[in-house]
Amino acid sequence: MPNALNKMLKDQLSKKLGKIDNVVVVDFQGLNSEKMALFRAELRKAKLQMEVVKNAIAVHALKELGLKPLIERDAKLDKKQRMLKGASGLIFGGDGTVDVAKFAQKWMNEHKNTLKVKGGQMGADVLDVAQVEASASLPGRKELLSTLAGDFLAMPQKVAAVFQAGYAQVAYAFNALGDKLEKAAPPQA
Repeated sequence: MPNALNKMLKDQLSKKLGKIDNVVVVDFQGLNSEKMALFRAELRKAKLQMEVVKNAIAVHALKELGLKPLIERDAKLDKKQRMLKGASGLIFGGDGTVDVAKFAQKWMNEHKNTLKVKGGQMGADVLDVAQVEASASLPGRKELLSTLAGDFLAMPQKVAAVFQAGYAQVAYAFNALGDKLEKAAPPQA
């Protein structure tokens, strides 16, 4: 039977992470206290959060909530291959997994041997390490929205250019016809 502290931690974790379905799981054992403080400060700047979890409590707290696919897949794996083993931190926030993956990739490039990505979840899809790293190269939500907005704004300009080009061709045709008629007309005496 779970003790009162574990039940309280489970309830708190369920409340905090219950609706989240975009997360990157990391091993943070390479972070000493100085690096951890710097890491958390950088997380805050990026509008991200990291929750350090006790794996057994996390599994019980999140198995019926937003991270259910990750918990279910993890339970099917051999203990050595599980994401939620050892020191586990769940990084979430921003506009989703792509932002978190970009942040983690940037941090790992700048601070070698401090953080290891274990995997993640994007919506209902569970990601392995390679997929999380690949998602770091994808455009984020803001970039996609700005591209989409630019395309929408460019559409009327393209339509106007097509009409303008059509009118120009008609005007050119009339000018050519006028020149041809002038040349073909008999000279007036």
